[in-house]
This record gives sequence, structure tokens and C-alpha cells, in this order.
Amino acid sequence: MTKVSAVPEHLFRYSDACTKGAEQLQTWVRNVLAPALTAYQNGGGFCQPIDGDIAKQVAAAYYTDRDVRTVGQAFLQAGGVLVRGRNQPIFSNNGAIDKAFKQLAKAAAHQGQINAGAALAKRLMNAKPIEVTVIIRELAKHGSDPYFSAGFYNNLDERHIETAMAQGGIQALVSAYSSGVLDKKVYEAVNTRLARPIPAVRFAVNLDDHYMTAAQKMAFLDGIAANPVAAHNFANSLSQSQLRALFEGPMSKEPLWRGKLTGVLSAGIPTWPGGAQPPSDSPDLSYELWFAGYLPYPSVDPDGSKYSREQDAVLSWVELHRDIILREARRRNIDPKAIVAAIAWEGIVNNWQPFPSPIPPNVPAPLGRHAIGPGKVHIDTSVVKQIEERRYLPHRGLFEREAILATPEGSIEYIAAIMGAMADVTDREGHHGSIRHRPEILSDLFQGRDLKNWEERLGKKPPHEAFKPGNDMGKWTAQNGSFLNDALRLWEGQQPTSPPATRMPGTAPKPPLW
Repeated sequence: MTKVSAVPEHLFRYSDACTKGAEQLQTWVRNVLAPALTAYQNGGGFCQPIDGDIAKQVAAAYYTDRDVRTVGQAFLQAGGVLVRGRNQPIFSNNGAIDKAFKQLAKAAAHQGQINAGAALAKRLMNAKPIEVTVIIRELAKHGSDPYFSAGFYNNLDERHIETAMAQGGIQALVSAYSSGVLDKKVYEAVNTRLARPIPAVRFAVNLDDHYMTAAQKMAFLDGIAANPVAAHNFANSLSQSQLRALFEGPMSKEPLWRGKLTGVLSAGIPTWPGGAQPPSDSPDLSYELWFAGYLPYPSVDPDGSKYSREQDAVLSWVELHRDIILREARRRNIDPKAIVAAIAWEGIVNNWQPFPSPIPPNVPAPLGRHAIGPGKVHIDTSVVKQIEERRYLPHRGLFEREAILATPEGSIEYIAAIMGAMADVTDREGHHGSIRHRPEILSDLFQGRDLKNWEERLGKKPPHEAFKPGNDMGKWTAQNGSFLNDALRLWEGQQPTSPPATRMPGTAPKPPLW
């Protein structure tokens, strides 16, 4: 996976100019060239009927130029830039751009349906209370069309999303979840509204508002659970704080709520056994994996008899995030068990911290917040700065980095980048063999070193001297091989290969060996 950049405004201007030119050329071929060729042939001359081929080529150019605009939109969607000046480049990775491009292309292919849904949403946004029921009935007629439904919900604000759900639009929303083109703002609104308490009193000022009942919220979960694609998208839309709000908030008092919520997660993670339910007791885990206790027993220990309660919770968490772990391990060409080891050790062994520090990370030590997220990556340490300086990851400010590390995907990305950089340094030194498939060494280095002191240590280490783990994380990794093997057992055969297939970035003083 490589870093890419673009200025979306430049792409938009190019696409607009070239697409218009292609349209004009199509018109000329159709209205001028084709009739001229036909007249020439009818007059007795001979000419190859090339007008059809020309039209096809012009059409291909038209669609290519139109796709340039879609690429620009993909950069805006995937770049994650909160504040940027006009005509400034956006940096991202090619995988994120490709994912965004495919989503936008899918939406473009169904734009008519999406526009029709958007038009109905506009009617709802401007409707009088007496008109709402009629509009929702119209929505129900298109409830099995995921793109119409997505166009409808994408164009509502949070209040009207709940209105639509409360008045009979649940089936359409489930359908929209399966489309793959639902906006993030809809996921956020739905997750927020699901977690909210059911109002006991409705004041006169908000009689036009409609609130979902507990039964309607559970009906929504039932509908999502019955649609594996929708369930997968729902599971992926939940942040850690939203999971906590759903599992521990006011709705958790409903007797069936947690079971139905777990059923949705199980449907969205197909390796979990159907109908799996969470264990009845809570594990003793560090704050960053607290919600893992609500997940079903993992597929590798479905009855909880093989491992401790804490280990099973971590295995379930790994199963939930396996795609991200494998993606980042392949990207950095390291053993994915090393990533699992770092997260598991911090959650199970280094579990003294029940909640994240509320002190901002810019407060000097020892009071400031040092680490956050799965694996407890330190927010402002030398190794994190080094991997950004060496372009393994984009350079980020302190609070932007903190927000990224607080997420499972962000933490996994940084853990893999640190371990991959350590492996690159070792490969470049060249006298001690590869550590890419040595999770006990990778986890040891993750916990105890930065890139510069590892380079210095390798320079002093006798050639071909064996690597041995020296700190608690590395030793724990070496002692828990069976647990780590089970963590990745379901997708055996997808381990990265060695040597690296592609060059990784780096600025080590010695030239890389590729």
C-alpha cells in the first residue's frame, strides 16, 4: 500500500473541461461526421464505417474524464482532512482512495434511484405533521431498493432520521445499510438515537418530533441481524464510545437489548457461531478493551473452556478486527501475531488502568496522558515521531494523533508501522537475520525501543548473535504461542511472505537491502 496525493480542485477543473469537450466531440460525430460519411458512401465512394468506432472511443474518453472527478471526490472523502485551504493537496493511501472511489462509482451507477430518494427526503424535511404518514408510506413502496433508501436517509438531518424510523421507515433504513453508499453522518445519527433513552414526557414545544419506542429500536436490530451485509456495515460503523453507549446506556435496561445487539454483531462477523450470546461475567481488562467482554465467545473457544475469560474476550476482539490486523501486517510484511501480542498483553497483563486518563496529552510528564487505544501506543514519544518523520505514516499534530490512536484501526496502523520499521532497520543492518516472523522480538522492540537506539544496538551487537526477548511483553509473547496461534487460526495461510515484496519508506543511515 503506497501513499498518494492529489489536489481535488485541479481534478475537478480538468474533468469539467475535458468532459465538456468530449460531449461536444460526440455531438459533432453524431451530427456532422456520421452524416457526411453516409452521404459519401451513398454517392458511390467507399469508406470504412468508422463512425461507430469513433463514437465508442469518444464515449470511452467521456467516461474516463468523468472518472477523474470521482477520483477527486474520493480524495476528499478518504483524506480525513478537517481543515484545509483551497487547492492544497490531500495525502492518503491508495487502499483508502480505491475504497472511496468504488463507493462513489457505485453511487454514480444508481444515481437516478438515489436522486429519487433524495427528492422524497426533501418533502419530509419540509412536511407538515399531517403529511408525514403519507411520505413514509411512499418510502415503504421503495423499501426493498437500497439505493433509493440510501438517497432518502442521506438527505435527512438527525431529527428526521428518527422521525422516519419511528413512523415506519425501519425496513427502508435496513435496506439502505446494505447499499454500501450510506453516508457516515447517517451511521452516526442512527447510533446516537439508538443509545438515547426513551422520553417519558413530550413537551408542547416538540410535539412535531417523533421518538422510537424500545420495541422499534429492537425491531431495527432484528432487521439488521437478518441482513448480513447490513449487519457488517452496522458493526463497522460503531466507534468504541458508541459501543459503550449501546451496551451500557439506558437501553441496556431492556431485557432483550444486549442479546439482540450481540446478535447483530454476530451476523456482521460471519466467523462467529450463529446466535452466539455474550458470556454472563465481565473480564478484568484494561480500559481500551473494556467492551470486548460483551462480545460472544470466540470461534476458537466457543464454550469458554480453553482460555481464561480475559483471553477469550481478547480473542473475540481480534476476530472483530481481524481484517484490519491482517491488512496492516501485510502492508508492513510482519507476522500479525506480533500485533495481537502487543494488544493482548496491554489489555490482559498491563490492566491496572480501568479508564483513560482525562488529562490532555500536552501536559508535561508525569501528569500528562501518555498512551491511548488498543496496544496503548504512546502519543508523543520518539518512536512515533520517527515513523512519521521517515514517512511510514503521515506527520500529525498531537491532538490529531491522539484521536487516531483512540480508534482500533488507528492503533493497529501505528503498532504495525512501528514493528515494520523495526524489521526494516534490522534488514538493513544485515548481520542478524530477519525478525519479521519473530513476534516475540517485534513485541519486545515495540515496548522497549525506538528506531535510533535499535540502530545503535544492532551496530554493537556481535554478528549472528541470536535475538532473545528481554522485557515483559516479549517474554509473554514467547510463552503464549498457542494463544496467539489460535488468535490467527481461522485465517491461516494468509501470513505475509519474506523478503518484502515492495520497498518500505525509511531514512536509516545505511542503505536498505531490497
